[in-house]
Amino acid sequence: MKTDFLIIGGGLVGCATAYFLAKRGCQVTLLEKGAAVGLQASGRCACGVRQQGRTAALPLAMAAVRLWATLPAELNCDLEYTRVGNLKIALSEARLAELEKEMAWEHAHGLAEVRMITSAECQALVPGLTVRTLAGKLCPTDGLANPMRVTPAFARAAIRLGAQIRTRIAATGLLFQGSRVCGVTTENGEIEALNVVNCAGPWAARFNEMAGCYTPILPGLSQLLITERQPYRKLPFTTIESAGYILQTMSGNVLLGIDGKPNVTYRTAVDHPDLALKARLVTELVPWLGDLHFLRAFSGITEYTPDKEPYIGAVPGVIGYYTAAGFHGQGFCVGPMVGKLMAELLLGEEPEVSLTPFAPGRFAVGEQTIYTPGSEIQIKDSDA
Repeated sequence: MKTDFLIIGGGLVGCATAYFLAKRGCQVTLLEKGAAVGLQASGRCACGVRQQGRTAALPLAMAAVRLWATLPAELNCDLEYTRVGNLKIALSEARLAELEKEMAWEHAHGLAEVRMITSAECQALVPGLTVRTLAGKLCPTDGLANPMRVTPAFARAAIRLGAQIRTRIAATGLLFQGSRVCGVTTENGEIEALNVVNCAGPWAARFNEMAGCYTPILPGLSQLLITERQPYRKLPFTTIESAGYILQTMSGNVLLGIDGKPNVTYRTAVDHPDLALKARLVTELVPWLGDLHFLRAFSGITEYTPDKEPYIGAVPGVIGYYTAAGFHGQGFCVGPMVGKLMAELLLGEEPEVSLTPFAPGRFAVGEQTIYTPGSEIQIKDSDA
């Protein structure tokens, strides 16, 4: 089998890349090792479409939010995308100072709508919020979408345009002709391709190493609790200092999430004691949550990188090989835009947003060691 563009990984970034390439009339094949697309982090995340709290990825996130506004019509699917805002709560003077500093930086870099709000304003947005709240930082143009709808919608749209989405097929290696990557090996044989795009998420680093590029990625574990349905309150995505975050889906369920942690065994089991401790802390700060029935807990495998930024672009030293992985909790928001930018890059165009900060070859081997089990690695305000 031969194809022009072969994508490894059926998460949001992979499916969005397939869609935007197919939209341009390209021959595209996507391989997903699971039974369906979007079964890993892309479908098991906190679903935030967030701009605030970014650093190098802020321009990318701002462009992504503009794109999100058009996606339901473009993909012919209700993604349950809504701009409910993103609110960060400060309970201490130290955290308040951090948020004020963060806001000043964001204003200087173009995110003008983010603002500090008072304790009373925070409690109006999140009824029942603890009176310990000192203040909050709100970005009203941030929002939420349904992760179980978004990735499949991109896959269906790509298929309508002629892309092939092949599930239950795992890529196992890269094919080379000299310095050119010319396809992949799979459990079922070889597939030749003019270009290979590695969107394998937490599993991406090993393919990049086959191409001679060191892209340290540590798998992480993201965990959430989901409650019974409640009257829809239009809560902002709310992160409470040292506790976790809460949000409400369009169907009324409330999600409670905690900071991620390293997951070197790639496990998907929920750490119930860990989740229970954080849930108790959050319900102390938003007491009405403690009156709800929690229906279930779920987890997803996410990614950490040393500088908290993804790897996006052409892999140096080889021809015809690209990567978009290591999103460090940022993938759900920026994923659609990354797919668009990757299509532009693959077709020889200048990407709409500069990919320079995300160069795949920015770490030399040994320059910065990959995270080790037990290290104090956390992912804050997770949305991936």
